[in-house]
Amino acid sequence: MDVDTPTKSAAEYGLPDDEIVAEIPVYLTQQISKNLHILQYLQKEGTVAPGVLLPKVARIKPIHGQMEMDIALDVQSPMYNRERGLELGVGLGDNGRLLDITTLVSSDIPMSSTYAAGVVVDGALHLTPIGKLTQLRPSLKYLDRVAEKERAASRLDMDDEDDEKKEVKAQTVQVTVRSAQAEEALRLQQRSVAFIQQKLEEEPWSKLSYFDVGSDESNTVSARLIAKNTSDLVCKETPDEYLAKIIGSTEANIFEND
Repeated sequence: MDVDTPTKSAAEYGLPDDEIVAEIPVYLTQQISKNLHILQYLQKEGTVAPGVLLPKVARIKPIHGQMEMDIALDVQSPMYNRERGLELGVGLGDNGRLLDITTLVSSDIPMSSTYAAGVVVDGALHLTPIGKLTQLRPSLKYLDRVAEKERAASRLDMDDEDDEKKEVKAQTVQVTVRSAQAEEALRLQQRSVAFIQQKLEEEPWSKLSYFDVGSDESNTVSARLIAKNTSDLVCKETPDEYLAKIIGSTEANIFEND
């Protein structure tokens, strides 16, 4: 496909006085839009290069859309504290195991803008809207498991002590009075959050296959970013009506000169 030579100047488009060197057609496709997500790795600066964050295991809860990825740690690095790694490895469920992975857990972020993935093929730009924006944060559940085991061991030690030697200590109790409406609202909120969390915990994990950039599977999916239908769209609105719909204004054409 040939790139068209621009027929108008930038000023005629209402743009700053900058030379337009080419005009290319733009196509919109939604073949994989619902399954196309942006994953933000908060621990990494800039772009994550292919092969850098290859998960040992990936899993997903399809109904709630939560993902987890286990990323291998370099336990051979001179910066790795093996003594501390053995202490924290208890949180992985196996005694004597090093903490050799970090688990990234997903958190969906509200999309304040419209994002799209774009590829240029034969002089044409193909855009696919992004369906979801997700941040991946390190999970610290292993610390909770370590703390639980320490508390369990502490309770066993306390059970061995003579109950008669225990002293009852007075405690100060702070009483907060809430209105009946506030109490009911709080109960509903807690019940709702607890219900959602319970449903999330109850949903089983499903294995998720991971294919890096350049793999045959990745190339097959990437091919679906190219629009199949390249016919021109017929607009049923005037330019002013279209602009008013997307910017929420019915004022005069913003491209008119004073």
